Amino acid sequence: MDKIINYYSRFDEWGRLEREPIEFQVNWHFIKKHLPPSGHILDNGAGPGRYALKLAESGYELTLTDLTPQLVEKAKEKALERQVYDAFHDFHVADARNLQCCFDEQFHAALLLGPMYHLQKKQDRIQAVRELYRVTKPGGTVFISFMPRVQHVISSLKHPRSV
Repeated sequence: MDKIINYYSRFDEWGRLEREPIEFQVNWHFIKKHLPPSGHILDNGAGPGRYALKLAESGYELTLTDLTPQLVEKAKEKALERQVYDAFHDFHVADARNLQCCFDEQFHAALLLGPMYHLQKKQDRIQAVRELYRVTKPGGTVFISFMPRVQHVISSLKHPRSV
């Protein structure tokens, strides 16, 4: 995990979704379509908080987690800058596979839109999904994204400095 933390400590993850807006637009379309009308949402592996901030601006309560301390701090800064900081219950530095910072059945919905790109071992992916379901209320909605290996190759060729 140190390699991931080091990478995201140097990489402009906030700007990536500006450079590649289709990812955010497609994900946001499905997120808003399937979210409950209100509630407390976990953005797990949130990076600098693009989705969490959009959710806060839409009136949801949020908890944000990410493995990289610098990205959690960036999310706090952006929440203050956009005047939605009060919508956040908390910001945690946490591994998606171990959400001990969260209670069982705490959230009405949960997002896991980044960590599965990095969890290469099957058992790690299973553990991350189990944690997400543990902290989500029964009947809550869970959003998980994956990147096919071929997409990683395409992204690497298109933007060699950003991978």
